Amino acid sequence: MKKGGKRRFFSGFTLVEVIVTILAAAIMGVIFIQFMGTAMSRSTEALENVRDETNAEALMEQIVADYVLEINKADPTLALKAIEDRNYGPNVAKAYINFDAGGVEQVLVPPNKSRTLKITVQAPGNRLVTLLTESRQAGPPDSPPVAY
Repeated sequence: MKKGGKRRFFSGFTLVEVIVTILAAAIMGVIFIQFMGTAMSRSTEALENVRDETNAEALMEQIVADYVLEINKADPTLALKAIEDRNYGPNVAKAYINFDAGGVEQVLVPPNKSRTLKITVQAPGNRLVTLLTESRQAGPPDSPPVAY
């Protein structure tokens, strides 16, 4: 106490409190940076998945457009064969299939064929499937085209 009996209190932080606060903030910063670095590196995976799925959808649309073009030609019975013969790349699988009375899919081994061609487009984490059928018989030249 000072003379006269008055007490003086100093407000503020001690050096130890300041150092502890700085160390705690540094540790929290390192943890945050580590977490954000992991999150940022994983964020590209989502973008790549969307890109791959978009490419697969575009390829499937191209296959269906080619099929519509073929089925609208003079002899639509050749449409499935034309699609089967085209090379759409390694991510496209083609197989002729039938369904039994119970609705179970049966893949036919070549040279066996049916009127249904199953097209599967693979993308990482995704698989797009469509069934193309010989649904149109050769008819009069004025028959309406198949719509896409």
